[in-house]
Amino acid sequence: MPASPSMGDPAMATLGSRVRRLALALCAGPVLAGLLTGATASAAVAGPVAGATSAAKPARSMTVTDVWMRDTVSDVGIQPHLTNPLWASPDIKVCPTSVECATSTFPVAGSTSHIFVKLRNPGPYGSGTDSGTLRFYRTSPGGSLAWPLGWVPVTSSAVTVVPGVTTVQVPWTAVPGPGHFSLLAVWESPNDPLPFMTADILTNVRYNNNIAWLDLLSV
Repeated sequence: MPASPSMGDPAMATLGSRVRRLALALCAGPVLAGLLTGATASAAVAGPVAGATSAAKPARSMTVTDVWMRDTVSDVGIQPHLTNPLWASPDIKVCPTSVECATSTFPVAGSTSHIFVKLRNPGPYGSGTDSGTLRFYRTSPGGSLAWPLGWVPVTSSAVTVVPGVTTVQVPWTAVPGPGHFSLLAVWESPNDPLPFMTADILTNVRYNNNIAWLDLLSV
């Protein structure tokens, strides 16, 4: 009767180890794939969760674009953006003339002011040149912030955004007021969709890096 392989034989020990690792891999592969599939499906159903740190935009090809605006100075485009305040975007300015001012000013009620917006490309969810529409909305002085009923369209501009920072300037006629109100900039593009919109504007701004908000007071 042939003798059993010696446990002290290095060649046989190595072969045995490889066989065991292969068996484990074959068993674990389908299980791991099932777990990943289940986790992906759960995430798609559950949607964004308040306080989450993962990206809120759906998984998509990196050839799709990601144009964005900062909510705060430290914002790098990640969704959801968890720092505050959300209503003081440094990428929106309101200026008295068509020459960009150093800092945003309070507009004069009834006058024509000029809105300047910095569109940044690319963000963390895409790449490449994009074409879309930058839309502006405002609330009524002292009015509701509920989306979309509390927001009035102001103006819009068709823009092509190349990699880098693109500054968009639009005139704003008939500034409302006097009083306190808010201004919203929304980038819309078929290649860079808004993941979701709710009635809560805070949630919308936090989870969409292509929405920016500026609190204003007209005098």
